[in-house]
Amino acid sequence: VAQFNVEHFSGMHNWYACSHARPTFCNVCRESLSGVTSHGLSCEVCKFKAHKRCAVRATNNCKWTTLASIGKDIIEDEDGLAMPHQWLEGNLPVSAKCAVCDKTCGSVLRLQDWKCLWCKTMVHTACKDYYFPVCPLGQCKVSIIPPIALNSTDSDGFCRATFSFCVSPLLVFVNSKSGDNQGVKFLRRFKQLLNPAQVFDLMNGGPHLGLRLFQKFDNFRILVCGGDGSVGWVLSEIDKLNLNKQCQLGVLPLGTGNDLARVLGWGGSYDDDTQLPQILEKLERASTKMLDR
Repeated sequence: VAQFNVEHFSGMHNWYACSHARPTFCNVCRESLSGVTSHGLSCEVCKFKAHKRCAVRATNNCKWTTLASIGKDIIEDEDGLAMPHQWLEGNLPVSAKCAVCDKTCGSVLRLQDWKCLWCKTMVHTACKDYYFPVCPLGQCKVSIIPPIALNSTDSDGFCRATFSFCVSPLLVFVNSKSGDNQGVKFLRRFKQLLNPAQVFDLMNGGPHLGLRLFQKFDNFRILVCGGDGSVGWVLSEIDKLNLNKQCQLGVLPLGTGNDLARVLGWGGSYDDDTQLPQILEKLERASTKMLDR
């Protein structure tokens, strides 16, 4: 059983201002975000949309991080607890197809139909109740720590991780200042793909907290997104906590000064955050090399 401090996993949205090139609708008042390239707020984790005036009224229903955050939606069957879908309404991509009836879903005229934040499945409102209720977590499932695995918060604000739900947990460190602030983009994308509780910004407290949260796992993987300095920082902290026998480390090079990433075959620099699912799959299949420091 591992312990996770969950005091900062409250379900609140993390807003940033952005423009939208196609008609987009507020998830609070359901009206259009007006303007030619509709300006509004978007949650960097779950993509919940809101007018600036509506954001204060948004429900705290951001992407789940723990069993407690799932609440009454949790599925209990003969095998124990199972992960339900977490549906967000509307603003589906133009090419959206319903997983139940295989017809086009979504609309550019109103807030309509649903997408799961985990497996990315899309369904019509009328079809939603007919879809298989347990979420398979999607193409990144091997790397994800499911919220149902993080439970039983005790008096000091720590949360316990149930290993049976975690196939090969991945701890992600991103240097948000790397690569002309490319890091911010990657930080957002990783939180969208994984459990936000397993993604950490090195510029906000360094690697210690994330490593301490994972240290009870017998085996886990680490992905460091940044330059050689970021990698060295994480490796030093791994040495301090004596974790080098239970974790493997991969590198996603951002910015400049990435000699280590080149030597290990990860390339010189990376800037395409849309390829992260494929990178996570490569990381799952990567071979391990010893590093002489």
